[in-house]
Amino acid sequence: MKTNLWKYFICEERTEAWLNDLASAGLNCIGSNFLMHRYSFEMGTPGEYAYRITIMDHGMGHSDTIRYLAFLQENGIEYIAHGYRHFILRKKVANGAFDLYTDRESQIKANRTLKNFSILTFMILIPIIGLNIGIVVWHIINFHSVWLSVINLAAAFICVALSINLCRQWRRYALRIKNLEDDSSVFE
Repeated sequence: MKTNLWKYFICEERTEAWLNDLASAGLNCIGSNFLMHRYSFEMGTPGEYAYRITIMDHGMGHSDTIRYLAFLQENGIEYIAHGYRHFILRKKVANGAFDLYTDRESQIKANRTLKNFSILTFMILIPIIGLNIGIVVWHIINFHSVWLSVINLAAAFICVALSINLCRQWRRYALRIKNLEDDSSVFE
């Protein structure tokens, strides 16, 4: 039986943890619509799969991505879904550990990609916040609809909350990169 769940995450680690918690309860992810934050599940054996989310350098149609996914499939890792450059992968727990980034350089690269993505998203949200606040001020000055002012003000507050969360994400990725670079300099 197929079940759809809607869940919004900014952090891929929380998404991963959520998917793995559901998998340990027997709900196996079989697809996703990242845009709508809808995940499809079907009942299976509890703890059968482990899930990981990876960030690729290119989108789904790029030859490097296709080769990498083929390589993963040869090693028992299944592609489930993707959104932009975020890919959901799974592997049977019985087939061993599921580590995608085993060396420091690939961990640093993945965290840099995530840091840059959070900065880019933050930079997109700033003008949206300004636009919504400007619309609210315009409505107040011209005595237009109160409801449109409320809606735009709510949209501005939502964007501010997302921006704060993105700043936290950016800081966490920056700290991870620093720690990984410090660890690699200790081992050199």
